[in-house]
Amino acid sequence: MATALELSSTDLQGVCQSYLHQNEMNAKFEVVSYQLQPTSETPAGFLGSHFYLQVTLKLQETGEVKQLRLFCKSAPEGNASRMEYLENFGVFQKEIAVYQHVLPEVQAACAQIAPKCYYADKNLLVFENLIDQGYRMGAARDGLLNFEQLHCCLKTLAALHAGSIIRDQGNSQRLHLEENAYPSNVPPEHLRIVNFNQACEVLKEFIKTLPKYHSQLDYILANFTKRMSRIFELVKTSKTRLNTLLHGDLWANNVLFQYGKYGETPLQCRFVDFQLARYAPPAMDLLTVLTIPTTSQFRAAHLDELLAEYYRFMTEFLKRAGLNIANFMTEPEYYDSVEEYRIVGLIESCLFCHLVILPPASTQELTGSADGFSDFFSRKRIEICMKAFNSDQLYRDRMLDMLQDFVDHYVLQS
Repeated sequence: MATALELSSTDLQGVCQSYLHQNEMNAKFEVVSYQLQPTSETPAGFLGSHFYLQVTLKLQETGEVKQLRLFCKSAPEGNASRMEYLENFGVFQKEIAVYQHVLPEVQAACAQIAPKCYYADKNLLVFENLIDQGYRMGAARDGLLNFEQLHCCLKTLAALHAGSIIRDQGNSQRLHLEENAYPSNVPPEHLRIVNFNQACEVLKEFIKTLPKYHSQLDYILANFTKRMSRIFELVKTSKTRLNTLLHGDLWANNVLFQYGKYGETPLQCRFVDFQLARYAPPAMDLLTVLTIPTTSQFRAAHLDELLAEYYRFMTEFLKRAGLNIANFMTEPEYYDSVEEYRIVGLIESCLFCHLVILPPASTQELTGSADGFSDFFSRKRIEICMKAFNSDQLYRDRMLDMLQDFVDHYVLQS
């Protein structure tokens, strides 16, 4: 099987042909040479390995030599526990299917949302290199985005959801994407159920340390996991609400922003990592991206304005396609869905952030050894997270902010 470390000549030809075609250069060529290099010395993610693919091409008609620098993502190699997790999780198969069959139609209907994809097959994805175009992540280690970044993000998110609606109007076959993050009708020993329950145990350990909850602690601990479990129902394709293609994994590192030469206001953004894509109400994506990379204080100040802007963007994108948003989701229906799915943003925040904002030493411990990944996902999660919670102020502050919001509004007031 071809991987990012062993591209076949056929795969390489296909990548280059796709690059030339998508950049309107339908020329014959020969591959002079290519080279693969890791993007960094340390792993950049838990669920994939990342490389730069540098290719030297010679155009046959003109003799012109072109240098391509592309971005590659492959299943992580050399780590049996992580590969087993990936295979059971189904993330690479999902992402390849989305880039092959779904995103092309959605983007053609509305706007560019993701990086151009030149190859999607065999556990390997090859993209345009957004970094060379001035794109970069927008958050520091705290995982927080500012108002301008979120405003920019919501325009791209509205394009994704509007593009899905437009695509559906011209296609009698609705999307079907198997839910792999929060699957239903699976046995208790399924890795995602085990993973979810372990995360809840960690979060309950954090709650035990808070004096404000001591008098109600037994009730909170008895009901916490049940309240968190609502996400398993809410992620499903709705039988009563508008459904669209959702990214499903919108935290700060999956949004890349392009900035101008002057200033820090982003011009546009692209979404990456469609491994958890689903077909469900758009409020789920919306509340996720407005909750994971924000604080409760920020939401109190800005959430209403950002929610209104998203609906305005959606209205405009659909209008350009000759569609009236009220025929799909009236404003009252929209705000009703926001109310229903607000809990999803907080659940996702707790589940994501207890892992992704761990201090660097903990992250390196997880990704840098053969046992680190399996230790976290099976044996040592509470130990690793409690160590970070007790020693790293940033981690503690972020986890407490989202946990208290969840407990106060969805456990104690359920």
